[in-house]
Amino acid sequence: MENQQLSEGGSAGEAVVVTIEVHRHGRPVESVKVECDVEPNHRHLAEKLASVLALGTEELVEEFTAEAECYHPGRHHGKLKLECVDIHFESESATHHFPARAKWKHVFQWACKHFKIAHTASANLEMREGSPEGPAINENKHIGSFEGCKTVWLVKPGPERNG
Repeated sequence: MENQQLSEGGSAGEAVVVTIEVHRHGRPVESVKVECDVEPNHRHLAEKLASVLALGTEELVEEFTAEAECYHPGRHHGKLKLECVDIHFESESATHHFPARAKWKHVFQWACKHFKIAHTASANLEMREGSPEGPAINENKHIGSFEGCKTVWLVKPGPERNG
């Protein structure tokens, strides 16, 4: 992905090239260059980066808005740190990187799509931290920052505990 460029076909001389350094656990820093017709705002930049990074636009907009270091309109350089999540479902696993301000529901949605879980089946799954029996993850909470790669499991909920 080094020096990957996206172009909208803007005319020469008007294009603005923005370089975003993407930091992911266990990988070298990647430079992603995005070419824009005009000075990009957070949404415009997020829309262009979303497909390159296999993330949702809203996840990136939230990260850019909250973290001034990511990208401030007017600069042509920024940094984006993505958190590593190792997702397990049955006998399969996959690792993907998400912004810290993304919610766990985005991880859940990505995993269901990646593992080709039908919508009707995904409604009967929950995310657990660390192991299939680990604590349930609230999908409305932010992922947050952490060191390393966090392991989560998609599992069918067990019986309710009495007590």
